[in-house]
Amino acid sequence: MAPILALYPGQGSQKQGMAIDLYHASHTVRELFELAGDIAGRNLYTLLSQGSEEELTQCAQTAITLASRSANIRLKELGIEIEAHSGFSLGELAAYCGAGIFDDATLFTIVQRRTALMDEMSRKARQMLGELGMAAVIGLDYEAVTVLLEELNLKGLYAANDNAPNQVVISGLSESITQAKSVFLEKGAKRFIPLKVSGPFHTPFMEEATQPFRTFLDGLAMADPVDLVISSVDGKPITTALDAREHLSLQLARPVRWTAVMQRIKATKNSDIAEVGFGTVLTGLCKNNAVQSSCLSLGEETTIQAYAKERAL
Repeated sequence: MAPILALYPGQGSQKQGMAIDLYHASHTVRELFELAGDIAGRNLYTLLSQGSEEELTQCAQTAITLASRSANIRLKELGIEIEAHSGFSLGELAAYCGAGIFDDATLFTIVQRRTALMDEMSRKARQMLGELGMAAVIGLDYEAVTVLLEELNLKGLYAANDNAPNQVVISGLSESITQAKSVFLEKGAKRFIPLKVSGPFHTPFMEEATQPFRTFLDGLAMADPVDLVISSVDGKPITTALDAREHLSLQLARPVRWTAVMQRIKATKNSDIAEVGFGTVLTGLCKNNAVQSSCLSLGEETTIQAYAKERAL
């Protein structure tokens, strides 16, 4: 069977019950749950099977990463190899692990530190400036959105996610987002959708965390990737451990350039593209970016098993 190209989802894809089917299907996944739980300091099986939505949100980065790595493990156990990896924001950590840059213990250690730094920066921003938020601008591309933001010159408002040629997420002060809405709609946006995310992620609000995070990463063992890895910071391949450290620290305060990732994937040889992790957000973005090969959703035991059986025929 030919290898696949794996895409790993980012924060916001969490849901109660995710990866529990993978836990029951695989001894190796159960060991991963135990490892991640020891590092996170909590029982992740209990969290995912019985925890409240609030508890899951508080542990979202760990839970999402666990679901992605669990799906990766099940694919490989069923003989499906992965030749290239890319992850949306948080998902980039799972991509690096999948490509052999660091092991699972290091992965979940990084996730803990990343979560703490992002939470700290978000608290500081709220204390200093007030309520924060994000909004999706539908119908305009990244360049158009950045130009409009420069013209508006609203306090604390930035382009955070370049998701597709027709979808950009802006982030910053809620007051500025409210003021911007009418202008974006007047300038051609088809929809302007507030999002249920309070952190000003991938904006200059996170800049203060980049150096401490880089110092932390410098103290961890990393290797050059064994597979192709495409960074969501700039859509470029990660070729060395040094590249990995640099991009992981930069991504906290830099916009997610997913459109650039999709363009890079279009240029690769024809492989099955799969969202490896829970949900279908990246499957949808493949469609929005007009990626020629359809993107599969391989985050649950039933879909992974069905895909493995289909390829074995």
